Amino acid sequence: MRRARIFYRSIHLLFIILAGCLLTVFLQRGTMLRHGMSSRITCWWHRRVLAALGIRLRVTGQALDTHCLYLANHLSWLDIHVIGSQLPVRFLSKAEVRQWPIFGWLASRAGTLYIPRGSKHAAARASHIMQQALTTGQSVVLFPESTTSDGNIKRFHSRLMQSAIDANCPVQALALRYPNTDGGPVHDAVLYIGDIHFMQSVNNILRADAIVAELNFLDSVPSQNNNRDQLARWAETSIRAVLEPNTTGSRTD
Repeated sequence: MRRARIFYRSIHLLFIILAGCLLTVFLQRGTMLRHGMSSRITCWWHRRVLAALGIRLRVTGQALDTHCLYLANHLSWLDIHVIGSQLPVRFLSKAEVRQWPIFGWLASRAGTLYIPRGSKHAAARASHIMQQALTTGQSVVLFPESTTSDGNIKRFHSRLMQSAIDANCPVQALALRYPNTDGGPVHDAVLYIGDIHFMQSVNNILRADAIVAELNFLDSVPSQNNNRDQLARWAETSIRAVLEPNTTGSRTD
């Protein structure tokens, strides 16, 4: 049974990736507007990736009806597909992602913003890139922990949140969780930390019996009248408060 499931998921995922490559050639130009066919198809594609991997999605709350900077905790590369399935957004990622086979090219065409490496001014450049996207009405997702965690939230770094203040756009917090079947904070197959590499992580997920992804849209605040440190502490506190067992008011896709 497990071999049959892995085979089916692998074929399904391959088909979705190939479809994404074709759609990307014709529809993606390195931006991500909030409305339009390109945005709708991108969200559909992310949903199909989750389905191919056998992941069920539960969503609580509502996204702001305007462009904004989203701040989320970070557990896995799956976070991108979970958030992307619900929102047409641009993600901020480390520069190495651009070199990933196929997924790096797809990410770039879909408007992923990369943190420049090898410069003491890298953070300032990244903040400016984010500000430009926000100023043109596009939404951006930032993972302020700067790395994936094991479910224990790391301290949120605030420097890149200056982009929302400079663009005068609101900020909304997102809480992500992949509960383990034994009640633990993170499903074992989702863990993407330490020496686990990308293909090993994909293989772990393909083999898993059942994975549920929980995406919680939390409160939002205006960026004006707040400094970046205040935004970071607010988002971190809000996300910490909700990442406990709670299924009230959720919907399953």
